[in-house]
Amino acid sequence: MTQFQDIQIAHILRSENDKADALANLVASLSLPKERDIQVTVGERHLLPSTFDRLREKHEVNVVIVCEIEKGLDWHQSMIDFLQHGKLPTDPRKRVDVRHRANRFIYLNDTLYKRSFDGILLRCLSKQEATTALLETHGGVCGAHQSGPKLAAQLKRLGYYWPTMVQDAMKFSNNCKACQLHGDFIHQPPLPLHPTILSWPFYTWGLDVIGIIKTKSSCQHQYILAATDYFSKWAEPVPPKVVKAEDVANFIRTHIIHRYGVPSKIISDNALYFKCKTMVKLCDKYKIRHSFSASYNPKSNGQVEAFNMVLCNILKKMVSGTKKDCHERLSEALWAYKTTVRTTTGCTPYSKSMGQKQYYHWKSNYLL
Repeated sequence: MTQFQDIQIAHILRSENDKADALANLVASLSLPKERDIQVTVGERHLLPSTFDRLREKHEVNVVIVCEIEKGLDWHQSMIDFLQHGKLPTDPRKRVDVRHRANRFIYLNDTLYKRSFDGILLRCLSKQEATTALLETHGGVCGAHQSGPKLAAQLKRLGYYWPTMVQDAMKFSNNCKACQLHGDFIHQPPLPLHPTILSWPFYTWGLDVIGIIKTKSSCQHQYILAATDYFSKWAEPVPPKVVKAEDVANFIRTHIIHRYGVPSKIISDNALYFKCKTMVKLCDKYKIRHSFSASYNPKSNGQVEAFNMVLCNILKKMVSGTKKDCHERLSEALWAYKTTVRTTTGCTPYSKSMGQKQYYHWKSNYLL
């Protein structure tokens, strides 16, 4: 105490000094032999604030990053150095890995590409470009919020590659808030599927109605009338306010016949707007065979039911919190469905119907 210039001692009542009183009672309750010692760890505490904290209270400090040095090179930089200059990494393991994989890569026009198994060149992305590609493909414009493996396969079809794309895609989709909120709960094992075998697109269509939707859109739409092609899985949905026989007949005429030709067969359930005189006249006029699903199992029209489930899952992740923009997001969700690979066909409905890949507008703006 002689080291201090001024010393002030204040008396505090026991009732107001609970912590020190509890510590004293704890020591008094310990009964140890005299030859045995006990070690008590006391946490350190700074009584005075640090110099930086005191300066920050008086003066506003602005921190500016002048130069940021990257600790390690990006994964494709070592491959570029070897292909362009013949330079190998200093690490022996990385050196062997670069030599082993060098014949699969090509450096062309200041860009690194990887040769795929079918001979197509895939552009190699850096970490920052990979994050942008994942963000735009998963939840960007017309993003279908695919799961990890489907998201990685989608990026490969677009012509991009990096070594950990499958793991990164799975991690990205698992961290998506919309996917976590509207994920599927599978309570039973899936039953074996029996797909309908067809040999021509737009030959057989399935019709179904989704609704009544509990939350109406801002334009009072509460139904979705959907038609699905059994061959290519191409779909055509519209959001009507009400569903009548005349609306269904007009939908078939304008969205199916006038766009893709007269179909040979239409499959629907036994709803009144499908099983009516208006539909009979339309089918007789265009020589269309109209089949109905079993009365005891109206959901046996599995192709349309599968599309309805996929479309609803995509819409859940796209609409706003009020769910009033469902009719505005329908076309965007439909495009996301058409550009996603279907498991039964192994390709997208767009490529199977149009014979070519779809074009993404963000492809040139963000990466190329």
